[in-house]
Amino acid sequence: MERIEIRVIQRPDDDDPEKMLRWFVAVLGLSGDHKDSIAEQILKDFAYAAKEGIDGLSSSELRFEKNIPRSTVIYHLNRFIDSGIIVKKGRKYHLRAGEMSKVIEELEYDIEKEMRRMLDMARDFDRLFTAKSGEVIKLPRMKRQREK
Repeated sequence: MERIEIRVIQRPDDDDPEKMLRWFVAVLGLSGDHKDSIAEQILKDFAYAAKEGIDGLSSSELRFEKNIPRSTVIYHLNRFIDSGIIVKKGRKYHLRAGEMSKVIEELEYDIEKEMRRMLDMARDFDRLFTAKSGEVIKLPRMKRQREK
């Protein structure tokens, strides 16, 4: 199940790719508390691999300045997969599309598709919730649980 989280964060003022990378990671809710986070390095490695035509990266091929446990790397990769940015094919991980602009376009398509599905469900709900006579169907009240 994909979970796309989008935070409203002001775009960097200058055209510094490092700041843009940090912004993408923060906007997508993937950043940690560190200035140079693992998530930023992962996204940078995958963007570089896609630009260079490298056919995916394994978790051990990611480059980190510090010795990071493999379990931590896998945890972050799974967060990227859950967000829809990274896909796994066999033993390799790939940026969802060859360029960040294409990744964002595909995420936009996914969001629009899900919103249309939710709107259809909301219309069905509204139609079923209101009886043909125009009266609202009364749903049973939920009992409140007593606080202990």
